[in-house]
Amino acid sequence: MGAGKSTLGPPLARALRRRFVDADEEIERRAGASIAELFAREGEAGFRARERAELGALGDSGAVVALGGGAIAQPGAPERLAAQGTVVYLRARVDTLLARVGPASERPLLAGLAPAERRARLEALLAERKPAYETARIAVDTDEASVPYLVAQLAEGIRALESHEATSPRRVEVALGERSYAVEIASGSLDGLGAAVARVVRARQAVLVTVPPVGRRFAPRALRSLRAAGFSVARIEVPDGDAHKSLRQVSRIYARLLAHGADRDSVLVALGGGMVGDVTGFAAATFLRGIPFVQVPTSLLAMVDASVGGKTGVNLPEGKNLVGAFHQPRLVWIDPATLASLPARELAAGFAEVIKKAAIWDAELFETLERDVEALRAQGRASLESVIERAVRIKAEVVSRDEREQDLRMLLNFGHTLGHAVEALQRYRGLLHGEAVAIGMVFAARRSEALGHAPTGTADRLEALCRRFDLPTEPPAFPRRAYLAALRVDKKSRDSRIRFVVLEGIGRARTVPLRAEELAAALPPGPRARRDGARRRHAKGSRERR
Repeated sequence: MGAGKSTLGPPLARALRRRFVDADEEIERRAGASIAELFAREGEAGFRARERAELGALGDSGAVVALGGGAIAQPGAPERLAAQGTVVYLRARVDTLLARVGPASERPLLAGLAPAERRARLEALLAERKPAYETARIAVDTDEASVPYLVAQLAEGIRALESHEATSPRRVEVALGERSYAVEIASGSLDGLGAAVARVVRARQAVLVTVPPVGRRFAPRALRSLRAAGFSVARIEVPDGDAHKSLRQVSRIYARLLAHGADRDSVLVALGGGMVGDVTGFAAATFLRGIPFVQVPTSLLAMVDASVGGKTGVNLPEGKNLVGAFHQPRLVWIDPATLASLPARELAAGFAEVIKKAAIWDAELFETLERDVEALRAQGRASLESVIERAVRIKAEVVSRDEREQDLRMLLNFGHTLGHAVEALQRYRGLLHGEAVAIGMVFAARRSEALGHAPTGTADRLEALCRRFDLPTEPPAFPRRAYLAALRVDKKSRDSRIRFVVLEGIGRARTVPLRAEELAAALPPGPRARRDGARRRHAKGSRERR
């Protein structure tokens, strides 16, 4: 309730040239009573029975249907609705919902509750219904975006999904001799995954590794496709979030693989974001001394960066990606349509990696990003697929020339020196990887100017683009000594110096050796240092006044 169904439904229906139906209004019309009256007379169970009947009546109507907030949470409803049409989840924060529903006197589930009780009730409903809501094919955040923007985004996403036609595939080759493989990019292509895997891997079993939110949306289609291609299939879920990119989770994957009877005649399929790809790839590199795996990235960050290049690994408490292996996938299968359900913040974090590649390699791509920010954030299909392809081509070219990060591939670490330090200090919580990289890129660009490598204005231009994608650009306020400790365990260090990536201008970069102390000294002082400085200034002023 309050997510915006009644506000967005009518203009979306007009954009799609369909009629709009409010399921609650239809129930009231058929019953000759309001929802509140039905709850009072029949209870919630009676209302839900009427709701189920209405779902059956409206499911094949070709309309845009606004459902009550609890409709999809009924037993069997997610599967039934998915078979009837395209399910859209309008996400909103609890504060937003509270503001929209107001006193909620007409909302039976909130009527008569005090403000604090309404908040608690909404939080409980969201937690209870989350698994059902996350089965939606498309999800958008409605907190701050305008109605025209959301309608345009939804209309394009729905048309793409309901066309039942994948776009013409864009193919990028990662040239590594006998370890070469293709990156295939095509919206609507997830159902073709199984046939594609069968073409590049000889295996009897496919084991899908994913996280719960991604698995609920996409695993059934992926598994169905793999099964249709002749594989026996199994599914392993790992907890979501970079904090779980650990040796402990890899060990659990080993145990599940053995329980499923996996052997060297098996292939792992990583379905999800960068964390899933890294953990699955590392498990594939080390289980039985190495078995094949396939990347199926569902986040923008994973599509343009993490899924390509064969870097696999896990974090240690001391730092990010300190344990890992180079193990190239047999195939990277990218379906940009899966991004339709990605939260806006995670989409923006993915653009940080696109900005990175443009900044170090391709000034023309950087200009494209500056020109097309709005279209890209709205997930315009042609713009997005083109940018994904260009970013992947940069990564493929670099990897093909320097697979094991001896020289050229180091440039792809632009922004990662400070970014990884920030992530480690935050214990991999509260900040997405792309957000940390954006902070690191702006810092590195400012260092590039200060050290005389980049022309004045380079950092301002980079920061402005990051901000247009709603990315943070200021380092969190940790003490300098904490930053220093985190920077010292950077895996790119050699002879006590970090191979720090600096810009020579937009589209050009190189590495320079710097000590961790030099980088930490350029960071703003932490909160304690600022307080101590303020005390010293205050004491000095008091002495002068005396």
